[in-house]
Amino acid sequence: MNEKLLKIKEIAEKELNVCSAHDIDHVMRVYNIAMKLAKDENVDEEVIQAAILLHDIWWPREINDPTGNTDHAVESAKMALPILEDLWYSKEKIKHIQDCILSHRYRNWIVPKSREAEIVFDADKLDALWAIWTARAFVWVGTNKAKIYRDIDLDEYIKENLVWWDIRWKIKDKTKHCPKLMYETKDKYLIDKLYTEKAKEIARDRLEFSKNFHERLEREVRGEL
Repeated sequence: MNEKLLKIKEIAEKELNVCSAHDIDHVMRVYNIAMKLAKDENVDEEVIQAAILLHDIWWPREINDPTGNTDHAVESAKMALPILEDLWYSKEKIKHIQDCILSHRYRNWIVPKSREAEIVFDADKLDALWAIWTARAFVWVGTNKAKIYRDIDLDEYIKENLVWWDIRWKIKDKTKHCPKLMYETKDKYLIDKLYTEKAKEIARDRLEFSKNFHERLEREVRGEL
């Protein structure tokens, strides 16, 4: 990591101090995954690296917005502009980095425009699968006073608490949500949204773990084990 990136990392770490599901540790996991995905690809690695370090810097403000209208991807891209300008990145590179930040979030319907953006998107999504996402999901539960487990018909839940039925849903009341419902309405469909073959290979393995975990949790909750 060069001097510019180290300065960006320092800024990001100061901003991401509210929730351990979206802190600098998350950012660095995504960073490391992205470097694996970028290997042997004809891409600008510094664009990927800077975009990942900055992709969630507005996140603490989003989770504190009771209206649910804040899009941290859009706002993080805006916030990145003066940071990158102060570090003397070219206008072209800044625009490329901002585009990668804007499209890292599947819920805002902004499609990646470059291979760099696709790698940023895929790396971020892979941190939403497997054992690490299980841990992150339960941190989210604590932060939002949600449920560890909820036994409810999926269609009933979708009508009750999601703004629309699609992987790009929004939750009306976070206290009614739980990791199993997150898995059933989003996580298991993420592989279909990935762009790179490397990411899809990793996702297949990670999804199997997630599936087995939630099945085991359900059986324990019901007293079957």
